[in-house]
Amino acid sequence: MFLRPLRRFRKTLSLRLTLWYSAIFVISSLVLFVAAYLFLVNSLRQKDQEAILGKLKDYRAQYQAGGIIALRNEIKFQQYAGKRQEYFVRLAGARNRTLFLSLPEQWADFDLASLEGSPVSGQVWMHLKARNDDNILEIVSLQLPDGSILQVGKNTENREEFLESFRGIFLGVMLPVILLGFLGGQFLASRALRPIRQLIQTVQTITATGEIEARMPASSSRDELGELARLFNRMLEKIEALIKGMKGTLDDVAHDLRTPLTRLRGTAEMALQTPEDPEACREALGDCLEESERILTMLNTLMDIAEAETGTLPLNKARVNLVGLLEDVLDLYRYVAEEKHIAVTTVYPAELWVTADEGRLRQALANLLDNALKYTSPGGHVEVKARETDQQAIVAFQDTGVGIPPEDLPRIWERLYRGDQSRSQRGLGLGLSLVRAIIQAHCGQVSVISTPGVGSTFEIVLPQ
Repeated sequence: MFLRPLRRFRKTLSLRLTLWYSAIFVISSLVLFVAAYLFLVNSLRQKDQEAILGKLKDYRAQYQAGGIIALRNEIKFQQYAGKRQEYFVRLAGARNRTLFLSLPEQWADFDLASLEGSPVSGQVWMHLKARNDDNILEIVSLQLPDGSILQVGKNTENREEFLESFRGIFLGVMLPVILLGFLGGQFLASRALRPIRQLIQTVQTITATGEIEARMPASSSRDELGELARLFNRMLEKIEALIKGMKGTLDDVAHDLRTPLTRLRGTAEMALQTPEDPEACREALGDCLEESERILTMLNTLMDIAEAETGTLPLNKARVNLVGLLEDVLDLYRYVAEEKHIAVTTVYPAELWVTADEGRLRQALANLLDNALKYTSPGGHVEVKARETDQQAIVAFQDTGVGIPPEDLPRIWERLYRGDQSRSQRGLGLGLSLVRAIIQAHCGQVSVISTPGVGSTFEIVLPQ
C-alpha cells in the first residue's frame, strides 16, 4: 500500500525528465572535470619537462666550459647555497658508464643500474620507476659532442600529490553537484511540464463539471507547449460554439415544431372523425404530407445553418461564373415575376468568377431573389446587379417592396425570426439566416439597406 504512490511516481513524466536533466548536468560536470584534469596533467607535465630541459641546458654549458669538475662544483655550490636538490644528474662516458652521479637522498629507491650500458643517441626521454612505491623519475638523456651522456631528471611525486589532491576535491564536490543536478532537474521539469499540468487540470474540470467554458491560462510562451495550450483553447472554443449552435438549433426546432405538429394532429383528428368521407380523408392526408415536407425542410435548413455557423458545413469549392448562377436563378423565378407583374432588370458583366460551392451559392442567391419578389407589390421592380472591385465580387438585389422597419433590421438574420410585415407571407423565417451562414462560410459578407415603403437592397460581397 505504501509503495503504490512510489510506483506511480516512478512512472511519471516529471520523474523521467528530472532524471534526464540531472544526468545531463552530472555528465556535463564529469566531462568538464575530465577535460580540466587532462589539461592540468598536460600543463604540469609540460612545465616539469621545460624545467628539466632548462637544467639540462645549464649543466651542459657547465660541462662544456670546465668538464666534469665544473659540473660537480656547480651542483655542490647549489647545495652550499642552501637550495633544495630537486634534480637527478648523471654523467656517463661513451659506453654509458657512470662518471658522475648526483641523486637526492629521498630518491634512493630508484634502480639506477638500469641506466648503465643503454645506448643513447640524440635527446631521449625515459621514465624510471621506484622499487617500493609508485614514484616515477622523469629523465631526459642527451649525447654530448665528445660522446659522453648527460642525464637530468626530476621526481613526479609533487605533481602526483597535487593531482591526487585535485581528484579528492572533485570527489568531495560530486555529491553536492549530483544533489544540485537533481534539484535543478526537478525545477526545470516542473517548469517544462506546467502547461501539461494545467491542461490536465482543465480537462479534469471539464470532465467533472461539464463546464466547457473552462480554459487554460493564457501563455506568452512561443514554444511547442505554449502553442499546444493555445490550440487546446481554440479547440474548446470551437467545441463550445458547436454545442451552443446545437442547443440553439434544438431550442428553435422544439419551439417551431409545435405549430406544424399541432396542425398535423388536428388534421388527423378531423379525418378520423369523418371516416365515411373519403374525399376529406384524402385532403387530410395531403395536408399531412405538406406539413411533413415543411417540417423536413425546416430541419434540413436549420442543420445547414448550424453547420455553416460552426464552420463544419462541407463546401465543394471550385471556380464558378457568378453571372451564370444569377442567370439560372433568374430563369427559375421568371414565372413568379411575370405572375406578379414585377419587372426584373439586370446589370452585370458577361463573366464574374469566384471560388465557391456552386450549389450553396445558388441557394443563397435564390433565397435573396425569392425574398425580393415575395415582398414587392405587383407592378413593382427588382434590379439585380453584379460588379467586380478590389478583388471582390459584389452582388446586389434591389427591390421596391414594403421595406424593413429599423427596429427589425438587427434581427432579420436570426433563425426563425419573422417581422410583423412578413407574417402575412408563407415561410419558415430561415431564408436570411441561411443566406448569411452560407456567405460567411465563403469568407464573405452580406448586408442590407432598407427604407419602409420604399424598398430594400441586399448586398453580397465575396472574395474572388
